[in-house]
Amino acid sequence: MVTADMAHISPALQEYFKSDKVAAAQDHSAATDLETGADLDLGDLDITTAQISLAGVEDQLEHFANHDVLKAILDQGCDPKEYGQQYETKLRQAELESIQDYITESDNLVELHDQISSCDNILATMEDMLGKFQADLGNISTEIRALQEQSQTMSIKLKNRKGTEQKLSNFIESVAIPPALIDGILQTEVDETFHEHLLSLHRKLNFLEKNEAAQNSAAYKDVAPELEKLRVKAISKSRDYLMQRIYALRKPKTNIQILQQNVLLKYKYLVTFLRLHGGEVFGEVRTAYIDTLSRVLSSHFRAYLAAIERLKEDLASQTDVIGSADVVPTGMMALFQRAAAGGQDRQDVFVVGDRGSILHHLDQPAIIPHVAESENKKFSFELLFRSVNKLLMDTATSEYLFCSDFFQEAAVFHELFAPTLQVVESALAATLPETWDILCLLVMIRINYHHQLIMNKRRIPCLDDYLDRINLTLWPRFKALFDLQLGSIKHYNIGTFTPDVKVHHIVHRYAQLTASLLSLNADYQDGQLDHNLDRMRYACMDLLMQLPRTFKTKKLGTIFLINNFNHVAMVLREAQTRMQQAPPPLGSSSPQKEPGLGTTGTATRKEFEDQLMTCTSMYVEEQLLSQFGTLIGFVKRAEAAQKHKGGQAEGVPLPGYGPNEAAPVLQDFASRWQASIDALHKDTMKDFKNSPAGREVLKAAMTQLLLYYTRLLELLRRSGGDGIALARDAVTVQSIMYEIKRYNRT
Repeated sequence: MVTADMAHISPALQEYFKSDKVAAAQDHSAATDLETGADLDLGDLDITTAQISLAGVEDQLEHFANHDVLKAILDQGCDPKEYGQQYETKLRQAELESIQDYITESDNLVELHDQISSCDNILATMEDMLGKFQADLGNISTEIRALQEQSQTMSIKLKNRKGTEQKLSNFIESVAIPPALIDGILQTEVDETFHEHLLSLHRKLNFLEKNEAAQNSAAYKDVAPELEKLRVKAISKSRDYLMQRIYALRKPKTNIQILQQNVLLKYKYLVTFLRLHGGEVFGEVRTAYIDTLSRVLSSHFRAYLAAIERLKEDLASQTDVIGSADVVPTGMMALFQRAAAGGQDRQDVFVVGDRGSILHHLDQPAIIPHVAESENKKFSFELLFRSVNKLLMDTATSEYLFCSDFFQEAAVFHELFAPTLQVVESALAATLPETWDILCLLVMIRINYHHQLIMNKRRIPCLDDYLDRINLTLWPRFKALFDLQLGSIKHYNIGTFTPDVKVHHIVHRYAQLTASLLSLNADYQDGQLDHNLDRMRYACMDLLMQLPRTFKTKKLGTIFLINNFNHVAMVLREAQTRMQQAPPPLGSSSPQKEPGLGTTGTATRKEFEDQLMTCTSMYVEEQLLSQFGTLIGFVKRAEAAQKHKGGQAEGVPLPGYGPNEAAPVLQDFASRWQASIDALHKDTMKDFKNSPAGREVLKAAMTQLLLYYTRLLELLRRSGGDGIALARDAVTVQSIMYEIKRYNRT
């Protein structure tokens, strides 16, 4: 195969292959010599015939004496020379085998060489082809780069042309005046079409005002006079239309809100156009609207106030104070006083009753005067106050929203509504000095507070200042009336008091007024009012401590205090029960309140109940001593002796108070306890004239008696067998309880 291909190989390669063949032949010959045992000529590699120097062998032996390999050879007991010849023979044999393997694979190596040469030629051809391809790619990349640069240039040119075209188009559209616009401004009536033309004119005017380049153009010089004419015409038509609609508001019985919503707001852009392009005319329209609405609204409220003034019912007069003399008028005097109070019973002046329920119905419609007059209705001042302010808030809300939308400024509302507010505030300021109803004023203060909450929920701030001024107007008058009531208590002339154990008229009025004020303050916890109520409580307590001195006996004074303390506590308990069942006021955002009458109300009621308990204990002790003095005295002395000795041992009689000493006491009690209880019942009912306070006192007396008797029996049971026997034979506790229940049922 190698000979057949020689014709296609260069002469140098042919020489190379020939030399390889010669070398292979030589190798084959050497191998044959080894097999036949012939001598092998190694030339310079043969070390057997050369002279070898042994100089330095001893040093090397000493150096390698501890070498592991050498020691292993020596440990085998072999001659190193012989061992070296063996290894030399093995090395020679391996060398010959390697040569033989090379000779065996020589043909394959020649074939591999040929293949490598062929591949080298193919790779050289491919290298040439790839070189050309690389050159072609370089040319293509250059062309693509050029095309990209051209594309970018063209894109920029196109963008610039489009931008120029757009600006030019916008300029032409903004400057050019189409015939339709001219006809629409000059000839069209004010309607939706005119509105569209007005918007188009605004855009053109706005463009030319803000674009300096447009103002310097020749086109601007051509269209400016025409645009000015259109602007003047548009302003004139807008003004005429708006002034006609504004003047229409002056007509009587005109529904202002409907006209505003259905007509004016529909063309609010007319006002916007005037504000932007006709400042003077806009000011004229604005002034006309303010003047018209301020007159209309103020006149409406003035008429409304005059109408509801005739519906006012005065529930209190200047003489209705806590400390005034309790004189029952007769004849013409009674008639005049009832007429001054609108037919109201003077005892109810200090009772809030259902007047506080108005706080739960603040959203009701305002009072219609002519309807109320036809039904002969009368209203307290706080109801009229709510009605006026309800109407005022609704009107203000509607007008504020309209002005903010139509004129786009809240200042218009404040200018036109100021006269109306002045009318309402002046009417209130004129009425307050003639108002003597303290409950009415507090209800009005609460109404005003809830109106503030309502306006806050509506997010309408236009009446914030007005409501604050109303609050500052009402509180001083309330304080003045409160001080008037307080002063009447402090300056009460005790010398005019006729000793009588019944509830004093000042205490009765105080209880009513305090319960009413606490009821109106429970949902608000007003600290200032709480402080004033404490002042009034101190004054009433001070008076109650002085009045018992006018009685002939201490017992009568105690009965007087019990009746009065019980009355106040009862009135406060009833008021607290009502407040716990009442729903919170409409729109209330006050913090979680204490149930009932609030903190001050609870403290006030507790103080009167404590005083009642103290006075009741004093009366009960006095009554029990008069009927059961022997038993009570024995129990008290025995307990004092027991305490003095540090206690009583179980089963050991207390010296001086044992069964022998207790037997006469129990015998006396058993002989007359029923008669004594009956006498106690009669005396108590006589002292308190069968009043609820008397029944409570009797119940306390019976309970205290039962406690004394139980303590006596317990003392005997601790005294040993004799005491237990004596207690067993005594009147049973169940018998006494049955008798007590019988009296409680009567």
